[in-house]
Amino acid sequence: MGKRETWVDCIKVLACTLILVGHLLQGLKRTGILVLSADRTFNYAFFIWFIYLFHVQLFFLCSGYLYERSQKAGSFKGWLSNIGYKLVALGVPYFVFSLITWLLKSSFVDLVNIRTGHLYTFLLASPALAQYWYLYTLFFLFLFIPNVKNPKILAVILVIFSVLYIFSAKFVVCFVPYSMAQYGFWFVLGMTMQSLGFADLAPKKRILLLSLVLIILFTGLACALYSNGYRATFTGWTIFLGTMACLGLCMLFKFIEAAGFTSKAITLLSKYTFPVYLLHTIYAASVRTLLVVLKIRNLELHIILGFLAGTLGSILTAWIFEKLVYPEIVIYPWKVIGKFRNKTSS
Repeated sequence: MGKRETWVDCIKVLACTLILVGHLLQGLKRTGILVLSADRTFNYAFFIWFIYLFHVQLFFLCSGYLYERSQKAGSFKGWLSNIGYKLVALGVPYFVFSLITWLLKSSFVDLVNIRTGHLYTFLLASPALAQYWYLYTLFFLFLFIPNVKNPKILAVILVIFSVLYIFSAKFVVCFVPYSMAQYGFWFVLGMTMQSLGFADLAPKKRILLLSLVLIILFTGLACALYSNGYRATFTGWTIFLGTMACLGLCMLFKFIEAAGFTSKAITLLSKYTFPVYLLHTIYAASVRTLLVVLKIRNLELHIILGFLAGTLGSILTAWIFEKLVYPEIVIYPWKVIGKFRNKTSS
């Protein structure tokens, strides 16, 4: 697959951090710890709306980018092999951590963000009740979107998904087409970027300037729209805003990478973005529950401890699982399967 692209690492760390912060604040609000005054309500609501314009989208974009870069799915046989690979790679962590979350939500119904229902509904019919819906949706994007490696065909698919995005509410009765319609555009956008040679982008000043212009325009337009009462999601405006934000951030970090500025800290943190994504709500919710039981409701303390638990707790767990080898199968099943095969064949 070639050398590692560190701009992808930067995007993953940024998106994962925003997802953690968003979930943390939403959990504090739903459990009554974050009490909103008139001003604070506006700031909170705007922040959540603002980050949801691009942070989850960045994850799908990176997935599509790496998918198009891969040589595994270039033929029918390769596609079939890739689907089998993704079924295990995404399915194992999805079902394991969704089941854990369902058990926790069912056990502590008064302290969780969102109430849960039957296990089948939680796992298959309405997986958006937990953040693991991303893995669920991603599998179906791999299943239905071909790795064509043709910019013209990808452009057509991109247009199709842009239309589906705007009319995604029509598919709300069925989660798979609903979520694919909402996030398939970003997946294909990442594929298109790879197909058009984004990896070879040179560190020219006009690239930096364009990225900053896109980010500033996105921020200014989002602020202006929200201040004037625009609070909609999945519309022409939001796909336009999200595209500006995603392209601006990707170009900015690509310029930084191409200019030779690398960070070992970012590379290290990016190694743990997937475990943090999987585990952060479990740790943050556990800390919130403990503080509530101890009758500690200080907002700042909840935010600080929740964030630290969500990040450091997840990283520590992933590190311990890696050292123990076999428990890591719930996070990286193929990695453990590969080690087991090597051990048995030697």
